[in-house]
Parts: sequence; C-alpha cells; structure tokens
Amino acid sequence: MANQLHIVNMETCKGDGICADICPENVLKIVDGKAVTVESRAGECIMCGQCVAVCPTEALQMPKLSAEDFKELPRLPFGYGDFFDFLKLRRSVRAFKDRPVDHDLVEKILEAAATAPMGLPPHSTEVLVIDRRKELDFLLKVLVKDYAFMVKGFSNPLGRAIFRLTAGAEDYLVLKEYVVDLARYANEAYYRDGSDRYMYNAPILMLFHGNRRAMSYEENAHLVCHHAMLAAVSLGLGTTIIGLIPPIVDRSKVLRKRYSIPKENKVMTSLILGHPKYKYKKSIRRDLAGVRTI
Repeated sequence: MANQLHIVNMETCKGDGICADICPENVLKIVDGKAVTVESRAGECIMCGQCVAVCPTEALQMPKLSAEDFKELPRLPFGYGDFFDFLKLRRSVRAFKDRPVDHDLVEKILEAAATAPMGLPPHSTEVLVIDRRKELDFLLKVLVKDYAFMVKGFSNPLGRAIFRLTAGAEDYLVLKEYVVDLARYANEAYYRDGSDRYMYNAPILMLFHGNRRAMSYEENAHLVCHHAMLAAVSLGLGTTIIGLIPPIVDRSKVLRKRYSIPKENKVMTSLILGHPKYKYKKSIRRDLAGVRTI
C-alpha cells in the first residue's frame, strides 16, 4: 500500500502493531491485520522514523526518508562501568599542543553530534567550524574590544543601569557576578602579552546556533555541543565549552555577516578543541547541586 507517508510490504507485514504503538503522533494503525496510515493524522507526522526503525520484518518504508539513513543497530558495546570510566576522562582542557586537528576527526565529531536528541526533527542546530588561525586571531580581537566596552560600562553607575535595563535582572546578575571579572582578567592578559584567555589558542572553535522558531532550539544546540564534546574526548582530543564567545558573536552584525549566520538564528554555545598539551592522571568527583525523590 502506498500513500503520502508510508509504503507497507503486505507480504512481510505481520500486523503486530508495534509501529502504531511506538508512533508518538498516532499516525499509524492496524486495519485487517496490516499497518496503514491514519489519513486524518498524516499531517502530524514529525518524520522521526521510529516506525521504520522498530519494524521487526522491515515491512515499512517512508519515501520522504532515505532507506540508507537507517542502519542496523550494534549491540551495546559496554556496560555502565565502562561508560562511567569514559565520562571521567572528560576534563575542561585549556592547554593545547601547537598542532592542527585532522579534518577527518572533525568530520567524525560532527557525525556524532548529529545523533543528539532534538525537540522535533529535523535538527534546528547549525555548526560553524573555525579552524584557521588568522580567523581565530581576528575573532579574539573582536572579543577583546567588545568586552572592553562592557567592562568600561560597568565601571560607572549609568553604564550599569543601562546594562541592567537591556539585559534584564537575571542576565545582569550573571554579568555582574561572573562575566565582568572574567572579561577584565582576559583582557588584561591580552594587553599584557597577547595571551588568549577566551579561546586559549585552541586550533578549532565550534559555534552552535539554531533557528529561534524551532521547538527547543536552545536545548537542541546544547545537546549537539555536548555530543560533539564527548565525541572529541573519544578521539583523544581535549575540549572546553566556552560561554563568553556566543553572546558577542550573536550581537555583532559584523560577525554574523562574516560567518553567514541567518538572522533568525541565535548563537547559543561554543566549544574549543584540540590535542591536549598535558595528560591528566586523576579524575575529580562531581556532585549535583541536589537530588530529591518524591
């Protein structure tokens, strides 16, 4: 049976109802022992592909999704112990070797990042990869300049009042308690000897931005960044998520144009990465702020 969304192989479909049961939008149902599309629900399909991925007899296809995009799942390659040991390998790395990162490693990181969960398919997150030293140096100068303006503004009551009005109470508190001091320290280091305390001379910067009109676009970007970070660790690279860079890029007309960031997109987070200069010998225990079970 062919329709707008699904093609069902009538010979192999067993009518077990798994595809209908797993569909989050109730787009499928079983009629006369075979899977069919609920036409009145067809427009609600989110193209997640779970119906195809779960079918035990491979009786279901979605013409709008390429069959090549569906791969056989491997067995779970490790237990919780191995998984937790891997997580302990992740450290915030800010000292890198003066060595470029091979392009194939970047491609693997992006491939892994694309597996991150999202609010609704397709992905709303786009990634900008900057790996040219000249461009990173240019961005560093912009960061220093723009944060110098902010630090200067916070040095007088009128400037602080303007920042509070434009940023809002919550963001203003973050600026006052954390960002201003971090930026002041970073700029002092740059003025003193050209030190980079924003990107730490990392050979690669990844910027994650997404369409403001998409569902969960901010969460999507942070999840994609997190997957990229863990993928980099699995490849022996060091990473750190940097929060000081996205606000400057997002508000800069010059940088948005330079980096072809769509006007409807917001820059949410960034990741520096490269070959770590040093190897850690110990992990550090981390605890959540609190846990309650009700």
